[in-house]
Amino acid sequence: MHEILATHEWPPSQTDAGAAAPVAVLVHGVTGWGRTWWRVGPALAERGWRVVAVDLRGHGQSPRIDGCVNVGGLAADVAAVIERLGAPVGALIGHSLGAAVSAELAYLRPDLVQRLVLEDPPAITRTDDVEWQANLERELIDAHRDFDGEVARELAANPAWLEEDARQDVEAKQLADREGILASFRRGTEARVLNLVPLLTVPTLYLMAAEDRSVFVGVARRQLRATLPAHARFVEMDAGHTVHRDRFDQYIAAVREWIEA
Repeated sequence: MHEILATHEWPPSQTDAGAAAPVAVLVHGVTGWGRTWWRVGPALAERGWRVVAVDLRGHGQSPRIDGCVNVGGLAADVAAVIERLGAPVGALIGHSLGAAVSAELAYLRPDLVQRLVLEDPPAITRTDDVEWQANLERELIDAHRDFDGEVARELAANPAWLEEDARQDVEAKQLADREGILASFRRGTEARVLNLVPLLTVPTLYLMAAEDRSVFVGVARRQLRATLPAHARFVEMDAGHTVHRDRFDQYIAAVREWIEA
């Protein structure tokens, strides 16, 4: 059964008289929450979009994870949010794990999505990646030990970020359901973005980090580009994994161009 997710909203600052505002739904990455979009949300609202950012299950203010959850379960949660909005969303935008969730949703329920933006999604996740899981657990623990110190470390590691980016990142890690998230990655939170590339019927923008800083690299990246359908576009930016923080101006310009086409 799907969970009722917490959401963060930015209302449109302008709309055409008598017209309902188009809706954009934003889906964050692992250990994030809806407020990771604190710059993206207002930027789209200024263009007349109603922006709804979800907290995935086990993240932010949403319910904790009961045991473990896979990408399909997370996609069902987001689909329930969209269904409650009462109309297909004009744009579904996801980052990292949120991009995998968004791709899964668009594949299973294309009737709910008109345009899709996938920001540096994982190609295919590995549940046996012990080193990655250990690093993730350490980050979640460290966020509780020294908030200001973790913010400073994030800024040092990511010089293009604003201080609020780092603060939102650390706060999100404090709120995250550590045990539920780790259990899910150990037991089957499988992303299959690479396999879905030729199957997605929704117009899709793949907004990728530079290959040396991306999670979608090598053979998988070449396969993505080789199987890209005519209604999809691949854009690479000189950015790290969190493109919307590293290159905000270029990111928002590319997103606006795609979803307002």
